[in-house]
Amino acid sequence: MSVALLALAGCGGGDEGGEGGGDATFDAGEAVIAEPGSTRALGERAFVEYEGIGPKFEPDAKTTLAVTVTKVDEGDNSDIDGLGESTVPFYVFLEYENHGEGGIKVLGIDSHLSAEGSDGEEYNTEGVIEISGEFEQCPDADPDATLAPEQAINDCVVVMLAEGVSLKQVRFMGNPISQDEPIGWTVG
Repeated sequence: MSVALLALAGCGGGDEGGEGGGDATFDAGEAVIAEPGSTRALGERAFVEYEGIGPKFEPDAKTTLAVTVTKVDEGDNSDIDGLGESTVPFYVFLEYENHGEGGIKVLGIDSHLSAEGSDGEEYNTEGVIEISGEFEQCPDADPDATLAPEQAINDCVVVMLAEGVSLKQVRFMGNPISQDEPIGWTVG
């Protein structure tokens, strides 16, 4: 089965994306790295050793990243033109906080996300779509933004599932090369 986890590019939200366009807030609490393969409830923060794209597009930037899946909303196939009647979008709202010493590009963070459907299938990033103008159902972060140390940003991604399949878990892998199990947030 081929279904995509899509990051919306070119839509509204900017650095104030996420739930209702609200600002993200950096919380300077203790950064305890989450156990690989652990799960948590929506709204609970997890810390990961993150490796991704740096502020000058260097491919091996490292930092401690706090990730929180704040909520998941089921959309309607009419939300996105051309989606088709047998596909349902799920909007995943997240907050990222940089607790390390290195800056990272927001572009690329979403590639560390995946999802598990109620059918037991893993849904990985397969494509990026562009939506012109505002897309209020899922305002994303500006992909050109840099997340500097002690900064936070809200984001939103879309998971496309077949009709009849629900989103069971959102997963985040801080370092895909390490092959550690991703951290999960249980949906519903």
